[in-house]
Amino acid sequence: RPRSRELDHLPVDHDTSRGQLAPEARGAAVAGPFEGLRGRLGRRSVIALFGVAWLASQTAILWILAPLGSEIARLQTRAFRAEETLRILQDWEARGVLDAYRAHFVLDRFHPILYAGFFTALLCRLFEDLGVSRRWNFVLALPLLSGLLDGIENQIQLRFLASPDFSAVVDPLPLLSTLASDGKWLLVLAYAGASAVLLWRVRRSRVRPGGSPAPSSGDGAPGSPGRPRT
Repeated sequence: RPRSRELDHLPVDHDTSRGQLAPEARGAAVAGPFEGLRGRLGRRSVIALFGVAWLASQTAILWILAPLGSEIARLQTRAFRAEETLRILQDWEARGVLDAYRAHFVLDRFHPILYAGFFTALLCRLFEDLGVSRRWNFVLALPLLSGLLDGIENQIQLRFLASPDFSAVVDPLPLLSTLASDGKWLLVLAYAGASAVLLWRVRRSRVRPGGSPAPSSGDGAPGSPGRPRT
C-alpha cells in the first residue's frame, strides 16, 4: 500500500513486524495543526492584539453585568433545572435589570474568540520558549474548546431570552447550558493555570541564581529562552 508523502521521511520502528512508526515519529504525525502555527501565533504582536481586545471586552462585560450581582454566577454554574433558571430570570425582570443581561450578549458573542485567541497565542509563545514537546500540542486547543462551550451556553441563553414569558426554559436545556458553562470554566482554570506556571518557568530560566540574565541558547531546549522572536 503506498505511503503518504508526509510520512516518507519519518523513522520506522523495525522491531515491530508490521513496520509501525517509531514513537518519536508517531509524536510528529499526531502533532496536529499547531505544528506549524506555534511560531507564528506566538508572536508578541498577536498576543498583545488579542490581549488588549480581551481585557477591554472583559471590562465592559463586567460593567454591564454589575447590576445583576452574584446571581449571574449562580445562573452560569448552578442553575441545572428549569425551575432555578426561571426564578433567576423572573427576578431580574421584576427588578428591572434583565436588560443588562440582554445587553451583555452584544459583546459576549465575540468574547470567546478574544480570550481563546489570547491564551492560544500565549501558550504557543511559552511552548516555543521552553521547547515543549510536540506531543503537548493538544493543550493549545483547550482555549478553542472553552470558546465553543461558551458559544453553546450563549445560544441557549439567548433562546431563553427570545421566548415569550421564558417559555423556552424547559428541561433539559438549563442543564445543557450549565454543563457547557461549567466545562468552560474548568478549561479556563486549567490553561490559565498552566500559562501562569509556564510564565514562571520562562522567567526563572532567563535569570541566573545570582540575579543576572541567563544566556540564550537559541536551541529551544526545555527550560531555555529559545530563539528571540518579534
